[in-house]
Amino acid sequence: MNLRSLFTLTIFAAALPALAVTCNNGQVAVGNNCVFTVALGWGIAGLGTDSIVTIYVPPTASGPVDVEVTGLYSSLGSAYTGYFGFKGNEVGQSESGVVTLSNIIAGGSDSIGLVAPRQLVQFQITQVCWDPTCTAAAPPGAVPNMFSMTLSLSSPNTADLNSNDVQLTARFLDANGHVTSQEQEPSLHTNSVVSIVPGISLGATPQTRYVLNGSAYVYPHDVLSISNFGIPTSISGTATLLDTDGHTVATATIPAIPANGAAGFLVVGRFAGDTLGLFPSTSVLPAGSDGLFHGNLVISMTGLNAAGMNIILSQEFNGNSLLNLFVFHSPIP
Repeated sequence: MNLRSLFTLTIFAAALPALAVTCNNGQVAVGNNCVFTVALGWGIAGLGTDSIVTIYVPPTASGPVDVEVTGLYSSLGSAYTGYFGFKGNEVGQSESGVVTLSNIIAGGSDSIGLVAPRQLVQFQITQVCWDPTCTAAAPPGAVPNMFSMTLSLSSPNTADLNSNDVQLTARFLDANGHVTSQEQEPSLHTNSVVSIVPGISLGATPQTRYVLNGSAYVYPHDVLSISNFGIPTSISGTATLLDTDGHTVATATIPAIPANGAAGFLVVGRFAGDTLGLFPSTSVLPAGSDGLFHGNLVISMTGLNAAGMNIILSQEFNGNSLLNLFVFHSPIP
């Protein structure tokens, strides 16, 4: 796969004057350009899933934007120093060999580079790889098909840099490779201490929470992922369930997540001792007339610094449907 050769640009640009550039909040001045770092947390590829990464510079941009991948991580983050890569291809083309960060980083054989207004770059990641043959099992403690990615957007025009230019679509596939459900993830840039997930719905009691009707659960349940980007140390935190009036219903501890690592959780566990559950399976929550708890989930993180990002995503499974939940980022709960 050679992304750069697939999206060749011929761009004629006048030399920029050597003037100091003024960048928006969250952007960094580098020479005459502003650089904006964004992240995609908890992508999936393999074991019945794949991900489509889409990069599109809108026609309103004043000129090309330099898009570069700056990091590729497993759920173990910087603590893992072994082989890590993926299989992928341009959407609609045949799958090629395994690539690693050295291939897709700026200057690599598969780097993205300049993307002109109205231009689309779209590639598919089909499998996470733990060795060059993509046959080795994931190391202990790793989520086998999970990856995350950081990218930089660079332009002399600060208004041309927008996190909406980078999106990821995570897809769930059947045995024939057909898409059964999918969810879209925008790229994010946030170092908010608090992330609030309003409007979650959960089975209120252990007896109703994970009841199957065929292959689908009768009552909705929510999942959460937290990615720790650019932090030299681990982060941890507290999860708080609130009712719709803002009253605390329950609290739980979020275990430490290593630098550039990620963790995924069920909001409520399925059984006693379920390590995926933030709140224990025995939790009894106040219910509405529909038998469900409706409220907010507040995630408060500690260990953050101004240079780092923490990306929090939440999804709700309801029957055979999958809903991306809105996440509100705030400096206070």
